[in-house]
Order: sequence, then C-alpha cells, then structure tokens
Amino acid sequence: MEVNTTASTANPKIISCDDIPSSPSSPSSPNSDSASKLPNPLADELLTRCLKVSDEITLLEKKLLQRLPPKQRSKKGNLPIELRHFKNAIMVEQRLLEGLSYSPPTPKTQHSLRSSNLKFLESVWAIAKTCSGLQVIFRTVQLFDHPTDNAAKLHGREKKELKKKKTPVQVDIIAQSGLEWIKVAGLSEKRLEMEFAKARWEAEGFRDDEGDKDGEDEQSENGNNPKNYEEDGEKDISQTILEFQHDSDAFSLVKSARSMVLAAQQTRVQYLHPEITIVLPNINYDPQNPQPGSAIHTLITAILSTGARVQTSNNNIICPTPPPGDESTLTDNYGNTITNRSPPPFTSPSTPQTLESAAEAALTTLSITSDPITLITPKILLDCTILLALVSDLSHETVAEQPIFHRYILQQVRAEKEEPLLPHWIYPSIEGRDMVCTFDAFKRFREIVEIVGSENEKLRAKALVWGGIGRDWRHPSPSKSGSNTTGSGNNDSGITVTEDGEVVLPDGRTRNTLISTLQSLSKHTVPTTLKLPITVVDSLESQIMSHNPVAAKIGPELSVVNRSSLFTAWEMGVTIVTTNGSVVKRLEWLVEENRIKDDDVGPKVHLLAIARSLVGKMKKGTDILVEG
Repeated sequence: MEVNTTASTANPKIISCDDIPSSPSSPSSPNSDSASKLPNPLADELLTRCLKVSDEITLLEKKLLQRLPPKQRSKKGNLPIELRHFKNAIMVEQRLLEGLSYSPPTPKTQHSLRSSNLKFLESVWAIAKTCSGLQVIFRTVQLFDHPTDNAAKLHGREKKELKKKKTPVQVDIIAQSGLEWIKVAGLSEKRLEMEFAKARWEAEGFRDDEGDKDGEDEQSENGNNPKNYEEDGEKDISQTILEFQHDSDAFSLVKSARSMVLAAQQTRVQYLHPEITIVLPNINYDPQNPQPGSAIHTLITAILSTGARVQTSNNNIICPTPPPGDESTLTDNYGNTITNRSPPPFTSPSTPQTLESAAEAALTTLSITSDPITLITPKILLDCTILLALVSDLSHETVAEQPIFHRYILQQVRAEKEEPLLPHWIYPSIEGRDMVCTFDAFKRFREIVEIVGSENEKLRAKALVWGGIGRDWRHPSPSKSGSNTTGSGNNDSGITVTEDGEVVLPDGRTRNTLISTLQSLSKHTVPTTLKLPITVVDSLESQIMSHNPVAAKIGPELSVVNRSSLFTAWEMGVTIVTTNGSVVKRLEWLVEENRIKDDDVGPKVHLLAIARSLVGKMKKGTDILVEG
C-alpha cells in the first residue's frame, strides 16, 4: 500500500509566497512550453514531485526563520530543525532527474528512474510533516560497544579507546523534541511475501535434509523408524521465518531496529531514553485481525521483539507493552498497545482544504511545535537570574557604555543592542503563564536590588513580585503548614480575584496597573498577557528530599538558592525558567551520577543562555552580584 502523500499528485507550486523564487525555466514548470516536448515523461513526472518536496522544504525554512529573533536569522545552522542532509539528498535526486528528463527513454535510463530514491524521500517527508517537535531529518547516531552504566565513569585512555569502538546507526527522523527516533522502511507487501516464502522454503528444505540424515543414522543403529521431527522442525521453521534471511530487507530492518534500540539505551534526552518507531508506509496491518503466520504479522512481531514500536500505513502505532498505569489503552489480540499518530492540530477536518493549504498548515504546525517554548508548562517557576533580567536597566533602557562598568556589564550592553533580551527571549517564554518564585530566590533578588539597583530597577522589582501579607523579605515569617504542598501559593498571599478574573493586591493594585507601571519604565512593549504579579511560594526542597532518593543525594551538592528553585519546580512538576546554564548542566550530571532507577528524571528546565545583571550603582572593579 502506497503512502498517501500530496507529493505524487499535486502541482509543483504548492503555495503563493513572494519570497520563493519561481522557476520558469524548469522542465517541470506548468508555464514551460518545453514541458510537453521533453523526451522522457517518466523523468519529468518524478522531477515535478521532487521539486514539490524541494519547495516545501524552502517554505518550512522561511517559516522557521520568521520565528527566530532577527539577529539569529543570519547565523548558519541555527534553525530549530536540522534539514541539511535531507535537503542535500533531495538536491542530488533533482540533479539526476533533470539530466534524465532530457534523455530519450532507454532500458538503462528507465531502470534508473524506477530505482529512484525519490519515493523513499517522499515517504520520509510525509511522515516528518505529521510529527510534533521535529528536530532532525537524517542523522547518524553512534552505537558504542560498552555497558551503558560504565560509560560515564570512564576517563583518560579508557574513554579514548571507548570512542573508537562504535557502530554508526542511521536515524531518518528525530521528533518529539528528541524523545522519538524514527526509521522509515520502503519495504512493500509483495517484496515481504517473496522473502517470507523464500525463508519458509529454505527452512523446510533444511528440516528435510536434517531429518533424512538423522533418520538414516537412527535406523541403522537401532533398526527403528526415524524419530518424529514435527515439533523441532516447526520450531526451526518459525525461527528461520522470524529472522528471514541475512541478505533480505526484512532481516536488515529487524537488525536496524535492534541497533536503534541499543543506541537509544545509551542516549538520554530530558533524562529519558528515546522511543524507537519503525514506520512501514507501504504495509497495511490490522492489529485486531493480525493473521498469525502471515509475512506481515511475522515481521511486525520480530520488530516488536526488539523493543521498537511499529507504525503501518493506516497510522496505527503498535507498542510492545502498554504505558504503565494506562488501563484505557487499546490493545491488540496479543496485548500490544495501539495508538495513533495525531493529525496536525491546526487543521480542521470539517473545513475543506486544498492540497496547497493543507501542506502550508502542516508546515506551519511543524515550525510551531519545533519551538522549545511549546514544552513549557502552563505554570512556571522563575529563579533569581530571570528576576534580575526582568528588572535590569540593561533590559528596559538604552544604556550607554561607560568606563566604570565591569567588563561583563559592557558585554551585556553590547549584546542588548544587537539582540534585546525581553521581546525576543524572555517575554515569549513567560507570557500567558502563571508565575511563581521561591522565597529564597525572592530574598536573594531583593538583596541584590537594594544594594546595587537603580531607582527604576527598584520600582520594577515592586511591580513584578508580590511576597504576600505580613512577610518581610528581610525577616520571613514562618510558613503555614500545608500552604504550599500543592504549589498553589501561600494561603496568606492577600491576592484576591474579582468576578471578571482581575487580580487585586491588598494595596489596590491590579494586574493592569502592574503592567502599566512596568510599561512606563520600559522602551519595549510589555505583553498584556503577562500574568503579574509573580507570587512567592515556600520552598518545597525538604518535601522532595524526603521521598525522592535522587534529590536527597544531590541536594548537598547545590547552593541554597539554586536548590530551593530547582527542587521546588521539581516537586511541583512545573518548568523552571533560568539563565544559569552552568547550574543546569551540573544538575543534569548529578542526576545521571546518582540515578537509582532507569526512569528517574530531574526537573523540567527551560534555559535562556543570555543573562542580564543590574547596572544601577556598579563601580569599576566591583564584583557583580548574581545568584550563587
């Protein structure tokens, strides 16, 4: 069964876009007078489909660039989706087809066209457009020859020798923000049936030969009839059919699936091992009617035995085991989990769409879901570094370089001129989300603002964060028991919400008032969806360390302020937004070193690797006060 892609039926020009140059001289252009005169129609048809994929790649790149800050658009290799290798493969195929389209059909050229790699590339592209959080198309990962648990502990010569013992493994698509590795196999049902029949025939022949030989020996020695080989023979046949032949496509596919699973077990993304999915776009399979003994069922069973998942042409994804705790999951007759790859969320089945508009909608969805911002939870926790960046004069005002500035301040002044931090990085990450911070981070933040903050920075600090009633950041009052066990904030925060959903502080300030105050002190537009104020919550580090052995082991390795923010976000299950890259990297290393179970994970982190310090009263040679 062929993959239902638009590339095989649609016009090469899929969408009107001023930025995409037309190609009137192309042999496949609809307006080209020479199109009907080309001597090789098959090559021209394939070239038309190839240009269609090429145009969609170009359009996706433009959509991805538009989502980047202006300064980032000029940097090569800075797109959130790596398309370079796939794009090169399309270009190679395009040049080959362009050459053949002007050559008269011959047995040699027709064979080259029928064995074209375009169908496989179209299948990869069609699957990629249905993925969420797409990161890469075509990447080679390494399978190291070592026990996974010992890899991180090797040093020096041992580590150097380890790097030499590796096997390249090809991954066609990396999606789900790195948590899914996909391999697309162009194996057809007809080819599979032929390989299956060959494997059965050779297995039968092997059984007959062995049976005759052993039977003659037994009869000569004991004078009895040959022993019954039915049970062992059937086992040999099943084993041979399961593995097919070592030179068959089916066997290679099962071997690739096993290699990908092993490579994924040596890799962690967001503390987890990636899932492996083998896509069979040309094979139709009904999990509720598996037809045991058939070639398709045998192949799928072999792939599932490696630990990989299987996706067939009807988009059913069959998993080896059901997700833990999910009793409502649909399973087939053999207990394998059946899920379905979700269609793009920005398309409506009830709305008639042309092939062009459907393709553009899929590409738009692809560009949006590739943004790491989509992984941030609706509620977030801000650490001290983000709070400082939100009030700094460097972020809100035009600050001229002065000789008295510390060299790090000078670097930040220049960086802010080239790429403003708030509109391009921080506001998109926090707007529309409920924001909290721990009291330890708030206390450290206010200490720094009081010591080196300018008047405007102090005003912004008061507008941004609300500490609650009766609790001074200099002298914190004891936390009420259970006030923050759910991460919902302090019971005595004093914040009320009107019937219209308007936040009102005890001093009468509302959310709109806070945004207006911040806007009056900033040259950048403050988003009206910013959910001010940022509320202060009690630290939950003691709670998580009491029931999470990994947190208990790594807690003493972190500073009080860092532990307070990271562990509270960890316990609440929310994303922590920070600019402290060194602490995030250290935390990841500590979790890996102290992992107890394979599925142990750390907190969700959204890292903005661009910091801003306060500049208010900074003198030359003074140490910059930042989070420790």
